[in-house]
Amino acid sequence: MSRLDLLKDKPQKLFFSYLLPSMCSNVFTSIYVITDTMMVGHGVGKEGLVALNLLLPVFNVFFAFGYMFGVGGSVLMSVAKGRKDEKEASSIFTTALLTLVLIGFALTIGCSLEIRRIAAVLGATNENMELVLEYGRWLMGSGMIYMLVPFFQNFVKNDKDPKRAMIGSVVGSALNMLLDYILIFPMQLGMSGAIIATIIGNVINVVITISHLFTRQNTMKFKISSFQGKYILKVIKNGASSFLTELSVGIVIFVFNIQILSYLGERGIVIYSVISNVAIVVNALLNGVAFSAQPIVSFNMGAGEYDRVKKVRNIGLFTSFIMAALLYGIIFFFTKGCIYAFVTPTWDILEYGIPAIRIYFVGSFALFINVFLANYFQAIVKPVCAFVIGFLRGLVFCVLLVWILPGILGGDIIWWVMPITEVLTAMVSLYFLNNKRLYL
Repeated sequence: MSRLDLLKDKPQKLFFSYLLPSMCSNVFTSIYVITDTMMVGHGVGKEGLVALNLLLPVFNVFFAFGYMFGVGGSVLMSVAKGRKDEKEASSIFTTALLTLVLIGFALTIGCSLEIRRIAAVLGATNENMELVLEYGRWLMGSGMIYMLVPFFQNFVKNDKDPKRAMIGSVVGSALNMLLDYILIFPMQLGMSGAIIATIIGNVINVVITISHLFTRQNTMKFKISSFQGKYILKVIKNGASSFLTELSVGIVIFVFNIQILSYLGERGIVIYSVISNVAIVVNALLNGVAFSAQPIVSFNMGAGEYDRVKKVRNIGLFTSFIMAALLYGIIFFFTKGCIYAFVTPTWDILEYGIPAIRIYFVGSFALFINVFLANYFQAIVKPVCAFVIGFLRGLVFCVLLVWILPGILGGDIIWWVMPITEVLTAMVSLYFLNNKRLYL
């Protein structure tokens, strides 16, 4: 693609230049999880699916660190570039990458040595321990790659090459899907086949994305001598919201599973598994819109072009609303198809699941506000605002409501927890937006 001029090109042109690549990158990255779930469920059986689900929080931890340093660092790099401070931009990139690599090695070694203990803490039993360990050994040993994927995706997008990041995600995901089928079904490699496919897909994703570093378009300079410890805390602070968002996914799923099983039984768990997978796509698309605005906002923020920042913000909010409305319309009119995509349902699952799914995703009309503004506050280096939004949405409101409301109003109220959570959080998000001391 032609080199984008983040200071001179029209905000609309810039935003839509990033929109499709960002959404595709996010959606295809999410397909890794959905494909593995479907392939393992059909190819290995319910025992394999249980083992995979038990280890999902480990994925969340690895990705959380990648997003923290990737989003936190790339935003600061863009702001520095907007100020035309290439030396600082180089120091931020180098410091973020080296710090992440050191953390990655520590986590990979630590998790690999303690894999059996970690499996037990996550809920593995004598019956499924071997399947968990079969998948887990590969997963723990390849932890670094899951951290590098979101890291380089974000930095390359912020260096004005969103199409390359998109191609990395699309090719890596497609290869993962193909290898999942080949290794699990014809080759009968079971759980090992599933994780090997995932590793290869992610490696290809990283290889394609970092090829940007060897092009003329690249402006990111990695120099060991540029490492500066003072930037570590700044990157962590600005990326804390992304870290929390990714980490809280596993916590929320864990809490919901407990309450649904207690009040609604296995039928409720089946419905929630469908909701969880559909939610991955919904969040990926809304985050894709938010990520489209971030490089433009951060660069113009650093350059002091505040009017352009506001224009891009407004375009992004409007686009997010349209996306949320379209997604809810699709989910509402094709609810039955959503269920059939992940499970062969009985009559009672359809009867109970259709209204439950429609209720749960009503929250999309507030979700778009929270997703976009959390990313926006990160982009303008207001990390406290972004962190509060993520903390309230991902943990406080959600966890409190799912624990308290069913005991008062019955189990069916569980499906209203996320819509209520998103509305309450949106009120806080809009307060931040309208507080001139906190935003532009």
